[in-house]
Amino acid sequence: MFWRPRPFLFGIVGALLLVLGLQQPGLAQSGGQVVPQVVPQVVVELFTSQGCNSCPPADRLLGELAHRDDVIALTFNVDYWDYLGWKDTLAQPANTQRQRHYAAAMRNRSVYTPQMVIGGRQHAVGSDVAAVSAAIEAEQRRTKD
Repeated sequence: MFWRPRPFLFGIVGALLLVLGLQQPGLAQSGGQVVPQVVPQVVVELFTSQGCNSCPPADRLLGELAHRDDVIALTFNVDYWDYLGWKDTLAQPANTQRQRHYAAAMRNRSVYTPQMVIGGRQHAVGSDVAAVSAAIEAEQRRTKD
């Protein structure tokens, strides 16, 4: 297996935006006045591993999502595949623990890669474009209410 770049930079930028609470406002015309509108943003977290042969499509999908104004894309490399002999150089035990906390909160018995957690409430296989898109839309509807 060879090393391939990860969108970890998007994760760093996304985390910074999340911590600072920044949102990207849009503008709309209302009665001759410019009214700022807040674009509802959804945090999308990808749990991945360099040793995961199913992860590259999910990595690409997260890369595409990272370009959207309504998504804060984060990547967390997990270490539970390291026992197979390929040590993930980006993995952190804290990332694995984070994923396990989500699994417990969502009453899932196991963790897997590639997994996307959307809005901290829903999860989907990270390469399932339809499921990820539906979860993002559902989270946006929930945050608008």
